Amino acid sequence: MALTKKAEKTRSRLLESARRLISERGFDHVSVEDITKDSGVAKGTFYHYFECKEEVVAELSFQSIQTIIKKAIDYDGDVRERCLYYFIELYKDASWSGVRLVRQWMKETMEAETPDSRTRECLDGIRNTVMDIFVTGLGKGKGELRADAPLDMLSKLLMSHFFGVLTIWCMMNGEWDIVADADVYAKTDIDNLLGAYIEE
Repeated sequence: MALTKKAEKTRSRLLESARRLISERGFDHVSVEDITKDSGVAKGTFYHYFECKEEVVAELSFQSIQTIIKKAIDYDGDVRERCLYYFIELYKDASWSGVRLVRQWMKETMEAETPDSRTRECLDGIRNTVMDIFVTGLGKGKGELRADAPLDMLSKLLMSHFFGVLTIWCMMNGEWDIVADADVYAKTDIDNLLGAYIEE
């Protein structure tokens, strides 16, 4: 059932408050009451839109990833440039969300019992976008992947490097600026992993 404009605004206020508070304090230090108080929404109304805080985290992750996915697929450039743009945007989103929210998203994703959860949908969206970026120019000449490139393997390797960086960043409590060096390590990964399969 579609939400009315008023309901959409209320839900958006709850999400914005949750994103900011969880990024500042950490998931475990923000209650539903904190979110409703900050957003000026009644506690009962929160439960009209969300079953729990975990569902809010899943929705926040889903929204961010959807925006980045659309921009990455439409990005004008060769396969290296499209991948670089995509991964840098993902790192920017992680930095903006903060270590605590990224940790919670990864935890929710790992603990998702069904493949149709929102957090799992985000993970699948990230992988599918890598595949879409590959396929956009596949076999079309200079700067694009050759038609015989092992797309499944390459997408898994790029994702493992991306999530490896995020995991170390979270483990080190965000001690370094993940965005400042994003272009360096993303470019290194992309060149090393894709280079042998790109038409020059």
